Amino acid sequence: MPATTSTAAVTDQVHPAQRQRDTSNDLLVLHLRVSERSGVLSVLTMSVPAPHLDAIGWQLAHLAAYLGDLQRDGQDPTGASACEFLSSRTGWTWYPWQPLHDARVTCQLDVLLGPLEETGWPAVSLVALESEDGKWGFSRKRRRQGAAAVVAVALEEIDGAHAKLCSRAARDKDPETVQRRDEADGLLAKVREIDGRSQAAVNSKGVRKARAALHKAAEQEPGTSAFAELDPVPDRLETFTGRITEIGSRTSGEGEVALLFTIAHEQGRAGTGGHEVPDRLRCTLRGEAARAAASLSVGRRVIAVGRLVHQVYIPKEHAIPRSLVVFDVKALGADLLTSGLS
Repeated sequence: MPATTSTAAVTDQVHPAQRQRDTSNDLLVLHLRVSERSGVLSVLTMSVPAPHLDAIGWQLAHLAAYLGDLQRDGQDPTGASACEFLSSRTGWTWYPWQPLHDARVTCQLDVLLGPLEETGWPAVSLVALESEDGKWGFSRKRRRQGAAAVVAVALEEIDGAHAKLCSRAARDKDPETVQRRDEADGLLAKVREIDGRSQAAVNSKGVRKARAALHKAAEQEPGTSAFAELDPVPDRLETFTGRITEIGSRTSGEGEVALLFTIAHEQGRAGTGGHEVPDRLRCTLRGEAARAAASLSVGRRVIAVGRLVHQVYIPKEHAIPRSLVVFDVKALGADLLTSGLS
């Protein structure tokens, strides 16, 4: 008759890192702050038993479901609605202690919610802390910003939990595990649908930004759009002497006057910074100096001091972006000596 082996003897032969840890007293703590549009800040701290290693996946999935409902209904989050929604899905209880000093807490979710953003999703920030004490313990901290990122990590966690439950249910045939797997099926499908909506909102926002930038550029004309400086040396100034070939003025919507003129210069094709300069250099002079220089006429020889900048714009009559080197004039004067000789 074979000798019996005690459970203690078998346990002693197992590596400590592989031994089953007692998780019956583990807790997951949710610290939720809801900043409402009215200025009210609601603070909720609740806990739920976390006997299963996949507890964080389930709670993040419920949070994603709450975010999805808010987006679908166009409702801002409130402390009352968050408490009602989450409590209806999990047996939360109020938690009045400091979770960092509670040995039972193996997972903390710190969530900050705000009103709906332009994407139609609530503003949300998540920090997830997971830890386990002991010689073979571990700790992990994850931070996510924005609804799409929070829903994505919820999908990742519930997908992993679902895979483990499927494997365990097929192996053990335990009714409780099978029921939990079936619940995970429905939750996973819901979070996948919410993730698709949130990612679509992110993509749509990117498209809107690109379209807005394109239309904004299309309304700008040479001399009026923002400058991107070519010269890497902030204090370097260039000097050009030449004859005015074109001149005109323009007033912006804010009332600022800009004098636009072109100089045919003889300084060559390269500036002191090494940048290529066209033979006919388009110049811009702004402010009071532009008003004072408005009397200049075509053919007048001038000396201009300023900075070379690179301007990208889209003319109204074209859809192809264009660029040109523009001279942002800081000082302008008449070339009296050359004018007298001519």
